[in-house]
Formats: sequence, structure tokens, C-alpha cells
Amino acid sequence: MAIKTGVLAPNFALPNQNGVLVDLNHLLGKGLVLIAFYPGDFTKVCTDELVCFREDVDEFKNLDCVLVGISCDSVEKHADFVKQHRFPFDLLADIDARVAKAYDVKLPLVNKANRAIFIIDTKGIVRYAHAEVLPVFKRSNAELLSALKSIRESA
Repeated sequence: MAIKTGVLAPNFALPNQNGVLVDLNHLLGKGLVLIAFYPGDFTKVCTDELVCFREDVDEFKNLDCVLVGISCDSVEKHADFVKQHRFPFDLLADIDARVAKAYDVKLPLVNKANRAIFIIDTKGIVRYAHAEVLPVFKRSNAELLSALKSIRESA
């Protein structure tokens, strides 16, 4: 079971597709943070999910939301994935699954994260948390944008 809303989000620093460390605490200074854990680069549902984010990236930005994807794939694989699909957001390499474990979304028996979404406010509090029962499903952008609007309105 993934971490719940209302708790302080576990901090992390992971390399992005360019090998640059991205720290959650730094991201919090830019607005709300949407973390999308996903099982792997170049897989059908993961690609579809991240392409949907790419298509609506301006709507997320208009809500002062920073998007980041996290999987257990390597920096190099992320770089190829970003290049092929022109993702305008960072993909972070959690190669030892320590961040997936901290958010309690590591899949059992494999070094992969489950598909899960967390929205974190500027104080580091998890305001939205959803882990899929089966990683073949994903949240719609409409649902996530609605959640972001609600979080902003209640702040």
C-alpha cells in the first residue's frame, strides 16, 4: 500500500535523463509536484501515460505543477526514451528502487516501481496518492488536473 495523503513526502535526489541530480526539496520551491512512478521505459502503457502528460504539459504548468516521472530504468535508457518521445519533463532513474520503496510502490520480486501518482504541495505534504492495483491501468489527465485545481483552491 502506497504512502497516504497528509504525510510528509519522503525526500529524494535522483539523476534525470541527463545525469543531473534532481532533489524533491528543490522542486517544491517551484510549485506543486506531480510524481508519476511507472514500471518501465518503452512499454505500451508507460509510453501512453507519459505521452498524455506531454500533450497536456501546458495545462499542468498553468496550475504551477512540476511533472517528474520515476522508474527503475537507467539514466541512459531514460535519455533514449526522452529523445524518442520529446518529453518536456524529467525522468528520474531510481535504479536501486530506494525511492519506490520509500513511497511503498516497489513491485514485489522485481526491481520495478508500480504505476502510482503522488501530488505534493509546496510544504512537502502528499495531497494526492494513488497506486494502481494493476500497472496496466493509469489515471486520466482530467482526474489529475481536477485534483491539482482542488489542491490549489484549498491552499
